[in-house]
Amino acid sequence: MAEQEDKKQYLSFFLGTEIYGLPLEGCKEVDHNKRILKVPHSPEYIEGIVNLRGDLVTILNLRSLFGKDRTNGEGKHSLIRLKGKKETFAILSDSVSDIVEVANKDLESCPSHLNEKEARFIRNVTILKDKTMIILNREELLRLEDE
Repeated sequence: MAEQEDKKQYLSFFLGTEIYGLPLEGCKEVDHNKRILKVPHSPEYIEGIVNLRGDLVTILNLRSLFGKDRTNGEGKHSLIRLKGKKETFAILSDSVSDIVEVANKDLESCPSHLNEKEARFIRNVTILKDKTMIILNREELLRLEDE
């Protein structure tokens, strides 16, 4: 029983070649290749909005949020809808990979070289085989919903 308690499941996804993870219990659903409607005068990190199962959902572009090159939003993509107060927020990803289980002892603190914005949204990092997975801070991402 103690072994179960010190492990957590994460939904892993790709942005380019980087692997990111979100705690599985904080994810509501995954959808693919939905048409995203641009919203004029929205913050740069907002990709647009989309209708998911009758709900109007705001799409967050992590590349833009972290100051990386943006994609044009017209290629294949996956949307990861987050659980939250309003559940009207999703993350744009290139593709969803897998559900991975990570032991708490394998989680490293947020690297010190990150800028303030990145450090706000990144909770931990961990090594999966030969790649580093960046674990996001879902609570901070959801705070963007209120900004």
